[in-house]
Amino acid sequence: MTNQVVRFRCDYCKKVLAITLSDDFCKKFKQEADKWPYPLVYPHNNHWAIIFLDEEFKERGVTASRIGFKE
Repeated sequence: MTNQVVRFRCDYCKKVLAITLSDDFCKKFKQEADKWPYPLVYPHNNHWAIIFLDEEFKERGVTASRIGFKE
């Protein structure tokens, strides 16, 4: 497998972005995902894009949030 490039349009900032996922990340993602499409949370600027990816790392939907919570 080679690195995967995922292109998507962020619902919040309206920018088209491209992120490169390493082979190691892709392997871990496939091992951990328990359903498809599976959400990938990508932080950028002052918000998070949530990209739903299928098994082939194709974008199947995007949403965004400016609110995060971590204890």
